[in-house]
Amino acid sequence: MSPLLELWVVTRTELRRTIRSPRTLVLLILFAVFTAVTGLLGGAITRGVESQGPEAAAAAGASLIALFFGGDPSLLAQLSDLPLLLPLVFGACLFFLPLYVVLLGYDQLSAEVASGSVRHLAVRARRGSILGGKFLAQAVVTLTVLALVVLALFAAGARLRPVVEPVGYLTFGLRFWIGGALLACAYVALTSLSSAVTASPAASLLLNLSLLFAFWLLKVMAGASSTTEVLRWLSPLTYLGGVFVSGPPYATSLTAYVCFAALFLAGAWAAFRIRDI
Repeated sequence: MSPLLELWVVTRTELRRTIRSPRTLVLLILFAVFTAVTGLLGGAITRGVESQGPEAAAAAGASLIALFFGGDPSLLAQLSDLPLLLPLVFGACLFFLPLYVVLLGYDQLSAEVASGSVRHLAVRARRGSILGGKFLAQAVVTLTVLALVVLALFAAGARLRPVVEPVGYLTFGLRFWIGGALLACAYVALTSLSSAVTASPAASLLLNLSLLFAFWLLKVMAGASSTTEVLRWLSPLTYLGGVFVSGPPYATSLTAYVCFAALFLAGAWAAFRIRDI
């Protein structure tokens, strides 16, 4: 069987199993509830800010955006064209998205290694196809959820403020989804790496959560000192703000997430390729 056909078979099988899993349903409901509650809060904040008048609303909106994403002038200028609801809620979703990804797929490989079922799979498909198929299945589920979130947010935003330029508005939505999708793929690859180097789902979950905390700590602690500030660029969270602005910052964020995903997947493949199963 060709590698591409193996990849397709593993992806299809894993995707079917993921969709039918009760854990996936519970996580989807929790993520939907979180998004809805955040959306209601964001909508209330947006209506309160925009009721103050144009100048006061612009100043209050800029202050809120700067609080969450930094005070970059180009970022503030571009996001001012959107209802405040969109960057606030989508930013919150992207911040908590890594945790959702971890809970969804922390046992990608470790569960099958622990049960021994990976031995039967390994005689039918290459290890690279197994790893790639499991990664793609989880990525498809995560990116679909993210697309639904973007559609719901931009539909709600259109009700809060009339859309003057539909093409530009849709472009914002597509740009948000692409940036969030690559961020999600980087963290899906991280779950693959954690699952490939551990021998049980519990160990994989613990390692994955530890890495998430380490990335957050690296961004916060390294950015607090001028001598260690360069280290914060090793954290995927550092590039989150670039998802919301076009131009070089957006390209930098996309490139960073592609590199993170490739690095994590390469590590997962190297670990899974040599491990005794």
